[in-house]
Amino acid sequence: MRIKKSITALIALFMIVIFNTQYVMAKPNNSVPSVPSGLTASNISTSSITLKWSSVTGASGYYVYMATTNDSNYTKIATVTSTSFVKSALTANTKYWFYVAAYNRYGTSLNSTHISAVTLQASTTTATTKKQILGFTTYYYSGDTSSYNSMAANTSSIDEIATQTYNTDSLGNISGLVPTNQLTYANSNGIRTYAMLQNNFDGNIAKSVLENQTNRLNLENNLLNAIKTNGYKGVNVDLEGVFYYDRSYYTTFVQELYNKLKPLGYSVTLSVPAKTFDSTTNSWSGAYDYAALSNYSDQIAIMTYDEHYPGGTAGPIASIGWAENVVKYAVTVIPKEKIMLGVAAYGYDWSTNGTKAYGINGIYNLASSNKAAVMWDDTSKSPYFNYTDTSGIAHSVWFENNQSVNYKLDLVNSYNLNGIAIWRLGLENTDYWTSIKTKFNR
Repeated sequence: MRIKKSITALIALFMIVIFNTQYVMAKPNNSVPSVPSGLTASNISTSSITLKWSSVTGASGYYVYMATTNDSNYTKIATVTSTSFVKSALTANTKYWFYVAAYNRYGTSLNSTHISAVTLQASTTTATTKKQILGFTTYYYSGDTSSYNSMAANTSSIDEIATQTYNTDSLGNISGLVPTNQLTYANSNGIRTYAMLQNNFDGNIAKSVLENQTNRLNLENNLLNAIKTNGYKGVNVDLEGVFYYDRSYYTTFVQELYNKLKPLGYSVTLSVPAKTFDSTTNSWSGAYDYAALSNYSDQIAIMTYDEHYPGGTAGPIASIGWAENVVKYAVTVIPKEKIMLGVAAYGYDWSTNGTKAYGINGIYNLASSNKAAVMWDDTSKSPYFNYTDTSGIAHSVWFENNQSVNYKLDLVNSYNLNGIAIWRLGLENTDYWTSIKTKFNR
C-alpha cells in the first residue's frame, strides 16, 4: 500500500515539474506591447486603402482605427493578427485618417502615428498620365543666370517654362527683358515656352485695359507679335489685383485671346489666385471665374502659396489644409486635367523691420548664421524657425522645403491633377527636386 502511495506521489511530483517547466519555457514577456511603427497607406483607389505597419514583438494582434475628414472621433474598424489591413467600401474623393495599436494579454499599446489618405475620384482609378512640371523663370537683368542654371540642371524633369517677361501698360502696350538664352535652350530641349503677361499687381492698369475694347485688342495683338518674334509656344496670363467688378471683362479678354491664339497653334495658360470658394466680391480673387476661364484656357496654374505674405502676419507659406481646400474647390469647377498646383520654393523672414524673401538654401543659411534650430509644424506640414538678431529684433521664418512639398505632391497624385507650377526656378535646391522626381516617378 505504501509503495502504491509513493509511486502515486512520485508521478504527481513529476507532472508538476513538467508543467512548471513548460510554463517557464512558454511564459511570455509580461508587458504591454510597444507602439506599432511605420504605418503607411498604399494601393489607394476610389473605394479602398491598404494599411501596412511594422511587426511588434510580443503583440497578439492589432486594433485598427479610422476617422473621416478630420483627425478626430475615431472608430475601431478591425482587429487583426497580421501587419496589414485593407479598408474597403470607402467613398471616392474623401479624406480618411488612421492609426493602429498593438495588444496582448497584458494590455494595449499607445496609439501609432496618425496618417491620412484621400481616395481617388471615380474617374481617376486608371489614370496614368505623366504629371507635368511647369517652372516659372525670371530674368531680372542682363546676365541673370539663376533660372537658366536651374532649368539646365533639371532638363529631364521640366516640361514647360513661363518666363516672367512682359508687363502691360494701361493701353495694352507691352515691354520686358526677353531671356533669349532660356528660350533657345528650352526650345532646343523639348521644353514648352510661355510668355508671361503681368500688370505690376495694379488693378487700375487692368481696369483700363480690360474695360476698353480697343486696349484689349492692342494687348492681344502685341502678345501675338511677341510670341511669334521670340519663338514662344504660347502665353501665361498673370494679371493680378484685378478689381472684382472687372470679372466679366477679364473673362472676355481671356476668351478673345484664346480665340486669336488657339487657331494658330499657340497655347493659352493662366495663373490665378487661390481660393477655397467663389466670392464674386472678394477684393483679391473675385475677378477670377474659374469655371468660365477653364473654357478658354489650356491650363490653369493656381497660385497655392503666400497664404501668409509680406506685410501680413507670419505663418506657413501654404499650409496643407488650406492647399487641399483650394484643390477641393477647384476640381468642382475646373477639369482636373487642366489644373496645375502652384508650389513655392522659398520662404519669408518676418520682423518689425519688414519681410524678406529667400530661396531654400538661403533660408537654411539664415538659420545657420543665427544658430536657429529648424522646427516642424505638423498641423500645417511646414518648417519654420525663430531667432533674435544682433539688434535684439525678433524674427519668425516660415518656408517650403522638400519635406513640405511632398505633401503638396501627394495632393496632385490623390486628386489626379495635371501637375505643378513652381515659383520659381533658381530658388529650389537638390532635395526639392528629389522629392518631385520620387513622387512623380520622373
